[in-house]
Amino acid sequence: MKISNYKSLSLILFLGLEYAMPLAASGQALPSTQVAFLSDIHLQDVYADLNSNEFKGVLNPKTGKYATIRRMEAQLNSTRLFNENYFALYAALNELVKKEIKLVALPGDFTDDGQPMNVKKLSQILESYAIEHQMRFFITTGNHDPVSPYKSVGGKNDFLGLDGNRQAIWSEIPTDLEPEGPIAISAEIAHWGYGEITHELKDYGFFPSEKDLFWSHPFMKLDYEGYSFAKVRELAELDFRTFPIDGGKLVIPDASYLVEPVEGLWLMAIDGNVYLPNSKSEYYTSSSTGFNLAIDQKNHQLDWIKDVAAEAKRLNKTLISFSHYPLVDFNDGASEELKSLFGSSKFQLNRVPKKEISEAYLAAGLSVHFAGHMHSNDTGVFEDSLGNRLVNIQVPSLAAFPPAYKILSFPSEDIIKIETEILDSVPRMDEFFDLYQMEWNYSFTTKKETWNQKVLASKNYLEYTEFHLNELIRLRFLNADWPEPIKSKLLDWNLQDWTYWASLVSEKLSDQFLTKPVRDSLQIQKIQDEFDLDPKTWDLLSKVPGETIIRDFYQLKNGGDLAINSQNELRYSLYPKVFQGVTANKKSSKSLLQNQLLLFAQIFQKIQNGLPSDDFFIDLKNNKLIKIEK
Repeated sequence: MKISNYKSLSLILFLGLEYAMPLAASGQALPSTQVAFLSDIHLQDVYADLNSNEFKGVLNPKTGKYATIRRMEAQLNSTRLFNENYFALYAALNELVKKEIKLVALPGDFTDDGQPMNVKKLSQILESYAIEHQMRFFITTGNHDPVSPYKSVGGKNDFLGLDGNRQAIWSEIPTDLEPEGPIAISAEIAHWGYGEITHELKDYGFFPSEKDLFWSHPFMKLDYEGYSFAKVRELAELDFRTFPIDGGKLVIPDASYLVEPVEGLWLMAIDGNVYLPNSKSEYYTSSSTGFNLAIDQKNHQLDWIKDVAAEAKRLNKTLISFSHYPLVDFNDGASEELKSLFGSSKFQLNRVPKKEISEAYLAAGLSVHFAGHMHSNDTGVFEDSLGNRLVNIQVPSLAAFPPAYKILSFPSEDIIKIETEILDSVPRMDEFFDLYQMEWNYSFTTKKETWNQKVLASKNYLEYTEFHLNELIRLRFLNADWPEPIKSKLLDWNLQDWTYWASLVSEKLSDQFLTKPVRDSLQIQKIQDEFDLDPKTWDLLSKVPGETIIRDFYQLKNGGDLAINSQNELRYSLYPKVFQGVTANKKSSKSLLQNQLLLFAQIFQKIQNGLPSDDFFIDLKNNKLIKIEK
């Protein structure tokens, strides 16, 4: 379902409709082809058979089944949900059935750490939709799928226990664990590696299918005219798809592949996972950095991409790439300001692709790329010195705000259409709410700091994920990410304070207001005239606290255009004016606080003025990116 109409917002008017975009994705006409992208599902089997003597789950009175779920406390301190996203996957797939979309790509993190119980459940779900609705699925790996290239010990300490406390579940008894609650042993919670995962999901892109018109991988010669399914199936075994890392100490698989599911469309799945030695264990574990490291560890991929892009051009195929990891800056050009304000280790800045990374993959021939990993809705563009451009489309997560997926279609030979669908309605979303209440009661009686139980009053999935993000900000991000003195000032100020300070041109008055916020009636009248605010609306600004502004910032950063709705459109229409006033009237000074506030205003502006991230066309003939107005 789409967010309500917000044409009137100055944000949308600013975005405009046209961007010069010379691209090379166009091939033969694909008028009836649609591909859905569902990313970062983080599937966990919430009713798994653990085959454990110590723990089989918590009985859910609503279903009569034993639930194998993580505690709400764990969810609200994580950037992803663990439980309700199980139902979100079903809801998304059912929407695709109604839309008659048959091709579905999953850009990684399709499970939550690649445990047997989760991989097998995903396989079961996909198989049912493949059989009943003739859907085809194409998967690529994420850092939460094979967390290690080969099978390894795994476990979690935060499952929901019988009385609401913590229940640890491990594949083996850990040597360095001191859990709050009991420990259960289950082989279903181990970490599967490439061999086990790709075998279980063999029908979903990792290996060729007789339904494919063409299939290949980086370690075999491209031979379109001489394609033989029988021969390719033999060469697709993982033994033929490995390479050495860490100076030859380990040989690991590369699960990348190229597939032509329908005439004219080439989907390139790029396995961007990178594995590094873990100082705390004997295993190599996945890095979350993405292509900044993959370009070195997997430098063979660039040669393969160049060959594929050249063949696509020769054969007039439309080449679309997807990976778990982005290929272009996903912060709307605000990464340097984010680094200056928050530090290089915050806001996942280590995951931002470097300029030379974007340039290398663009030069290799990629032009339209879908990515996940960031749990955000964003469109990024990188342009080289010749005017060639790479469009990176960030697919939101089904396990975080905003829960959404993308649809790719081809209205004509020269037009690519991108649509974004929000999952606001998810049946069975509240199936575990009574169990969470039990957990809250346990935490309350033991006098431990607990989460806000109002999350259990959420009316729909969109509201639920928004509450999840807000609690995540309160419980984790505010303390972990925000430096002083800006954190205290933001929490102390409201939107009226921001607006008044932004309007002050005098450096003396500006400095005075930072220490003692006294207002002048003539200045207030000037602001009201400039912003076209009546006295009632001016007073309403004082009712928008700093906490709300911080929440809006995170929601905008994660949701892009999807963050704006009828309830917050007044605030979002004022933010550009307020922060424009800050950047126009303030400059760097000796005041640390003023410099921080100026950086925040610059960041907010850039993110709010980003490229269209909801529905838009890529016009290949006229070199334009065109926002679809509602």
